[in-house]
Amino acid sequence: MSLDGRRCFFWVLSGLLLAGLSSASGFGQQVVQRGALGRPGQVMDETQQWTTPLLVASDADVEIYIPDVSTTEWLSHNYSDYMSKGQYVLSMFTFYKTPKACRKNQTEWGYGDVAHLEACNDISYRVRETTVDMGQKMVTLVMAAMIGQNGDVVGSSLQQQQVTRNWSDLDANTQVALKKVNALVAEQMKIYDHKMQTLH
Repeated sequence: MSLDGRRCFFWVLSGLLLAGLSSASGFGQQVVQRGALGRPGQVMDETQQWTTPLLVASDADVEIYIPDVSTTEWLSHNYSDYMSKGQYVLSMFTFYKTPKACRKNQTEWGYGDVAHLEACNDISYRVRETTVDMGQKMVTLVMAAMIGQNGDVVGSSLQQQQVTRNWSDLDANTQVALKKVNALVAEQMKIYDHKMQTLH
């Protein structure tokens, strides 16, 4: 991969998936450590730190998790953009309770053929990296990919077509998740900002 290509990957994925997605095997690095009943036990955040995932939404078919946004690493990584632009970068991990939910996502992405739908038997999760704009009430999807049962990104499933949507246009689960995340991030950023101000 060229230097420009590596820079592009680094920017797009914030370092989260760079090593794995450039591999020739078609599978990415591990970003989920499988926990009890298949749920994510640990997830990798944008700073390449393993954190305990936080459940922010669920229904009969899926559960949505985020990394721990209270860590110093995550807050430091997002602090400047949050304070100046009201934006932060967030990875959201969807745990598929059933293959049906995976197949629904595959079909929505335009991969409704037999091979992609059957692949859902070996897919446990999906990761979406987003930029959240709290002021504009918009979310930009930067990257999405499927994750196998072993927690590795399936490189061939990588989607990098950026899509920006209003919060109100998102599916119900994502809206619930985003509402919880925004409140949590605002609270943690307030605490972190106070710490930063006392250091100066």
